[in-house]
Amino acid sequence: MDKPLRLEIESAAYADFLSLWRQGKFQSQRLGQAFYNHFRLHQLSDQTHLHGLYEADGEKALKLISSVFQIK
Repeated sequence: MDKPLRLEIESAAYADFLSLWRQGKFQSQRLGQAFYNHFRLHQLSDQTHLHGLYEADGEKALKLISSVFQIK
């Protein structure tokens, strides 16, 4: 069985997001929620692989991000 294709995000964009996260720019948002909103993932028509990301926080969110996205 083929592995599902992973979505790609540029490493610079991901680094910028993490920098903003560490600066507290996403007050009152979970890490997964902030990532989802920052990269406007609601615009993707296929949300299958994003299940649970919006609700995830901390280490769980980072694991989901790395399993769904390829940082290039």
